[in-house]
Amino acid sequence: MQLSVSSHAKSNFATLFTPLNLKRIIKYLFVALVFAGRFSAAKAQALDPSVIECLDLAPNGNATLTWSIPPDPSNQFVAYHVMESVNMGGPYVEVGLVPAYLTNSFLHNTALPLANSVHYFTITESFDGVNTFFSNPSDTICTMYLDVTVSSNPLGYANLDWNAPYPVDYIPPAGAQYEVWMEFPAGTWTMIQNLPYGLSFWSYEISICSAFLNFRVDLVLPGGCTIESNADSDSFTDLTYPQPPVVTSVSIDSQNGDAVINWIPPPSGDTQGYIIYECVNNIPVILDTIWNAATTQFIDLTANSVIGQVSYAVAAFDTCYTGFPPSPNTSPADCKTSLHLATNIPYGICDDYIAFSWQGYEGWDSGTDIHIIYHAFLPTGAVGQPVYAPLDTVPGDIFNYVHQNMPVDGLNYYYIEAVAAGSGYRAQSNAVGVTTPYPTPSSYFYLASVNVLSNDLIEIKIDMESVNWTQNYNLQRYDEETLQWMDVINISNMNGNSALAEDSDVSADVFSYSYRFIVTNMCNDVLDTTNIGTSILLVGVENTSRVVNILNWSAYDGWTNGVEKYLIHRSIGEYGTDQVIANVSGSVLAYEDDVSGLLYTPGQFCYTIEAIERGANVTGRINSSNSNLLCLSQDPKIWIPNAFIVGGVNDTWRPVISFADFTAYKMIVYSRWGDVVYETDDINAPWDGTMNGKVVQEGAYAYYIYLEDGKGKAYENRGYVVTLINND
Repeated sequence: MQLSVSSHAKSNFATLFTPLNLKRIIKYLFVALVFAGRFSAAKAQALDPSVIECLDLAPNGNATLTWSIPPDPSNQFVAYHVMESVNMGGPYVEVGLVPAYLTNSFLHNTALPLANSVHYFTITESFDGVNTFFSNPSDTICTMYLDVTVSSNPLGYANLDWNAPYPVDYIPPAGAQYEVWMEFPAGTWTMIQNLPYGLSFWSYEISICSAFLNFRVDLVLPGGCTIESNADSDSFTDLTYPQPPVVTSVSIDSQNGDAVINWIPPPSGDTQGYIIYECVNNIPVILDTIWNAATTQFIDLTANSVIGQVSYAVAAFDTCYTGFPPSPNTSPADCKTSLHLATNIPYGICDDYIAFSWQGYEGWDSGTDIHIIYHAFLPTGAVGQPVYAPLDTVPGDIFNYVHQNMPVDGLNYYYIEAVAAGSGYRAQSNAVGVTTPYPTPSSYFYLASVNVLSNDLIEIKIDMESVNWTQNYNLQRYDEETLQWMDVINISNMNGNSALAEDSDVSADVFSYSYRFIVTNMCNDVLDTTNIGTSILLVGVENTSRVVNILNWSAYDGWTNGVEKYLIHRSIGEYGTDQVIANVSGSVLAYEDDVSGLLYTPGQFCYTIEAIERGANVTGRINSSNSNLLCLSQDPKIWIPNAFIVGGVNDTWRPVISFADFTAYKMIVYSRWGDVVYETDDINAPWDGTMNGKVVQEGAYAYYIYLEDGKGKAYENRGYVVTLINND
């Protein structure tokens, strides 16, 4: 139903709007005519006029007036005179005389049809019983006459027209209002509307299909006075449709994509239900009918909200069927269109943002005030529905957004909520999930070892959990001069649990080096900085007098649990067979190798130190790390016999040499006359005491021995050897 209020008054009430000064002149002229000859300059002190407080009109036309009692300090009151006229300007006829001063009401019991026209009343008092003077009349009050007609444009309304009971200059007390009453069904009166004092016209939308309706209007004043109009009636038919429902939103359920249409029911009391339309190209097509006026929501389970905006309209219909063929009165329906968040949102694996846009809501007269962006995130492998929270707010004329530094390695969900300007109505878009894969890093990175391969090459090993993404490992070496970490080499690894890097710009036999890895993924995001690994530097010296090699080394540094022990490796010669000759505690950094039992070796001993990690690390493995190779050479030890017996036990002669690692050798034996008796450059070829196949004579023979070791050091020996002949 629709309430229509007009302030125009019917023409037969035009006199109510006469200017105040003219009205007063007419009234006083009337009083002068009625009471001509009754006044005198010598009259007694005049009484104040009464104030009419209420006019109660009974259904049979009888009227009861109620007034205030004026003060009478001189006790001159004679009677109240109740005057009536069908015109405000008179003439007025006395219809009642109330002689009792304390009586303040009068019942006008008459056969006149007071309910069918407007009747005006005023009261004056007579006083001074000798000369009978009259007071000024009270203000005028009139009956309320109600005229009810059937509307013609538009159809379907009852037009109520009435007059005010008080003059136009009347100032009503606070709270004064009209009550509109309707009798339906017969014998049952119901108040249907409150209206402020000052109105005299109102239209009532007919919500009853066809009926004879009776109306009245009451003026209700504070203090208990109610002035009723007459009752007027007519035959009415409901020819109007209900007011359209206010569609507050067309939203999309973020969980399942259903379209949810919400509306406010119309105020029309005869609404029976609603017709739900789906708008196709802005043309409403009936989707469903709801036979419940209290319903405020419809869910379209078939909405295809993924591909674009969806549009709906809602119309209200009443219980009255009209037309040919008969159909219910149905309101207009306007299409309202949902928000739509674009589904083709691009994302690159290393992007640090997600950019998206949407189509705005269509249907609010006041437009959209703001857009609220909602966001939820489900990590990879998580289960359950996303839980949304507001991410940001943009003005209503903005239709795109960039989410910077969003979480990755999962699903980022978004939907948009529009908020209407003024009303605050809200509508949300479809939800869109964006897969944001991220190169999952290894759960650990561990610098496992720093191995010296040669004096100019060090190998550094890193262990990691095997993953399906390429990871980059930037090897850095600490520079003792600049006190900075310097880049050495960058390597990559995928699907492996270890990787090797080499540093060739080293002097591993002179310095110890510290390394670490900076690990990044394919997006150049730093994943980790490993532990530091420091190479072992081995140094040593030969003690030829004691026939020992003394070894010292720097500690291997970097393992989580430290060094369990050091293994001492030795080979005879650089390319000899490697053997572990001893092990020491991880806290020991020196070792003395007694080589006196190896006199008959070439005398060169090569060593490496191998550090063993204490216990398994985060990888579950135990690592080792080797030092540089250190080779030490004992000086040769030469013993030359001074005699031998030809044909005896020791029947040959040559020098006895320990740690013989020679590159040159010569031995010459001379006779006393300087002749060369024997000459050889084979250290293993002794002199047997003969010359040209014949045994020499017994005697002393001079010798000269020259040798040069592997280091290029020369040794010369001269002397005499005595030959003896065994003749047995």
